[in-house]
Amino acid sequence: MRIIAFNGSPRKNGNTSAIIRSILEGAASTGADTTEVLLHHIDMKGCMGCLSCNEKHGQCAQKDALKPYLEEMKTCDGVVFGCPIYMYRIAGQMKLLVDRLYSFYIPQPEGGYKSALPPGKRFAMVISQGAEEPEQYKKSARWLAGMAGTGLGMAEVGRISHINSHIEPARSNDRLLEEARAIGRRLAGRD
Repeated sequence: MRIIAFNGSPRKNGNTSAIIRSILEGAASTGADTTEVLLHHIDMKGCMGCLSCNEKHGQCAQKDALKPYLEEMKTCDGVVFGCPIYMYRIAGQMKLLVDRLYSFYIPQPEGGYKSALPPGKRFAMVISQGAEEPEQYKKSARWLAGMAGTGLGMAEVGRISHINSHIEPARSNDRLLEEARAIGRRLAGRD
């Protein structure tokens, strides 16, 4: 069992990071191998708009530090997508990743797309926000889940929306971190 987590937070020890690490701890407790990719800390570039992936399905032409992780998505069993909300939307680091995931969308002659990823993958999501209303950024979370997960044929096994993140840090919330570990176990096919 192999799980890869894409962390779109620029803060290595912030709220999103604490929750993602707990998800990975839960997965690792079942024997899964885990990797966390700190998007802000790798040499990652955005989509070039070259559309070469429309000819070579599932292959992004961009050559950077993200490319091996995109390749790993093809062979892993589960994926975590996590980021904070900045300026009312997902953090820019996560948007760069989502743009690059376009390479996994295979256009169909009759319209629509199918996924270049093998079937049977699972995903989980983490959204951290300073706002106290959990529904405030529901649209952004739904977009991320659709574009990065369900749109590519993956099944969602759990989602954490951490609210009031500036008041109650995730690392101090035992209930939240246990919920994250439980999601990690589900992501690895346990629980």
